[in-house]
Amino acid sequence: MQKYTYNKTNIIVCMSILFLTVACTPISKLTYVKNKGDAIVKNQYYNDRSEKTIQPYDYLYIKIYSLDEQTNYVFRDDRYSSYETELVSYAVDDKGNIDFPFIGSINVKDLTINQAKVRIEEALNRQLNNVSIRVRFVSNKITILGEVTHPGDYSFYDEKINIFQAIGLANGITAYGNKTNITLIREKDNTIKYYYIDLTDKKIVESENYYLLPNDIIIVNPIGAKYRELRTYSLSLFSSIVSTLLSMALIFVYLNR
Repeated sequence: MQKYTYNKTNIIVCMSILFLTVACTPISKLTYVKNKGDAIVKNQYYNDRSEKTIQPYDYLYIKIYSLDEQTNYVFRDDRYSSYETELVSYAVDDKGNIDFPFIGSINVKDLTINQAKVRIEEALNRQLNNVSIRVRFVSNKITILGEVTHPGDYSFYDEKINIFQAIGLANGITAYGNKTNITLIREKDNTIKYYYIDLTDKKIVESENYYLLPNDIIIVNPIGAKYRELRTYSLSLFSSIVSTLLSMALIFVYLNR
């Protein structure tokens, strides 16, 4: 039988490489925005924040003001708390219409809030006198899943929010989250699209997906190595690897002596 020599140096080198392979966490996947591939460091970027337009299944809160007391009484909404705005909001149907009391159907699809305000006021003033209204979005929701502290559905009342604000609602990404691999799922005009976002790239602020839209779904994917777990148990893991390799080496030497 051919004999093999036992080399302690080779085994130590193998153990070191294995430990570094397992225990090292890719910091690039754990850090938020940084410069990537820029010859010149930039700290200023431009993003055209286009105004959101009204789409089917949105909800609109419409407050009516009038000099006529009877009109004010009919359309009063002070019977509801600030947490019950959905009860006095108007749902946009699949064709982009809202059904307004005493007025009928008003199409607001693809209009901005200000454009919708003008159109609704014109319709109301054909039936009522000296009416003014205020319009805003309500019940805007996004879903945040995956490696965040508190996954779930979150409501917001602005026109839209950016992706960092959204992740902040979920109390941030956990130690297991991969900031270089965020999935955005967006449905528009009966089409569902997937986008992939790198939160470590400063250029994200120029992306069309920097600002989120209602009903967007954000999925924070996990990293391959779990940083927190490795940090806590790295010493015991190293001991286990050393012990296993030494045992294998001893068995190998014994069988080939």
